[in-house]
Amino acid sequence: MKKPSKELEQWISAAAEVADSASPVINQPLHVLFGEAVDVARFFDRYWKPEADERGKIVRPGLESAVGKAGKGKKVPAGAVGRIHAKTGDEILSLQRATQEAHTRYLLTINPKGEDPAARGRFLLNELTAVLEWYFDDGVEDEKDAQLARVDAAHADDPQSADALASALDDYAHLAEPHRDELHGLGGFESGHIDEAHAIAAALRDKPASVAALAGPARSAIDLRNRLAGMLLDRMNAVRAAARFVFRNHPEIAREATSAYERRKRAAARRAKAKGAAAPEVPAAPLLVG
Repeated sequence: MKKPSKELEQWISAAAEVADSASPVINQPLHVLFGEAVDVARFFDRYWKPEADERGKIVRPGLESAVGKAGKGKKVPAGAVGRIHAKTGDEILSLQRATQEAHTRYLLTINPKGEDPAARGRFLLNELTAVLEWYFDDGVEDEKDAQLARVDAAHADDPQSADALASALDDYAHLAEPHRDELHGLGGFESGHIDEAHAIAAALRDKPASVAALAGPARSAIDLRNRLAGMLLDRMNAVRAAARFVFRNHPEIAREATSAYERRKRAAARRAKAKGAAAPEVPAAPLLVG
């Protein structure tokens, strides 16, 4: 395996200083985290400075107002989190690239061919949920809608893990099975995805279930990836917290910094509750493997 890039190397020492208990819990898929990181960095760049009218009057505050006079011009250590500064947006983008590289290196450690069943699994899950929602949305509330609501509720708060993805794939594939013929070709959906979902679920369950089950280079690789992911999420959360404060009188702007993924999860839970399917309590779990 080739050496880490300079960008990854610059974060390794800072990641080593992060205490195990200091990393935030990550309950969203990595591809979602990476995508939202770019969105948050763009938000930061767009709203760092205030906006003034032609007379110089501030008509919209900027995130920099949350720094305060004492924090301006102060050098921030590479591992510092919790407060934003002028370079936070750049750090988010840099950490996003570094974490992606660390994740790829981890995958190549446990699977030299570079095959990632989780990536295929997420694609299949998206296909299954999309086609089922469209097919069942016929304007009539019946048992099919109730079944989908129950499955949505069961997986609304799934942690980021191979086992959780496998369980979701099996559940949605089982729900789709009786409607295989009707679903095939609908919006480009392939009925073969149903069988493949079960196969990918089995492959995901064959992966190590925890960091403790890994050994040597794989364990070190995933530990680095998880620490970097935690550092990335810390900075994203800092920007979001600052946005809620600075734009408390501009809710439409503050909402731009929120997680679309979390909003969709909450909406799914509300839909399930409205249809009489109470969402079960699912304990949060740290990002470990897969």
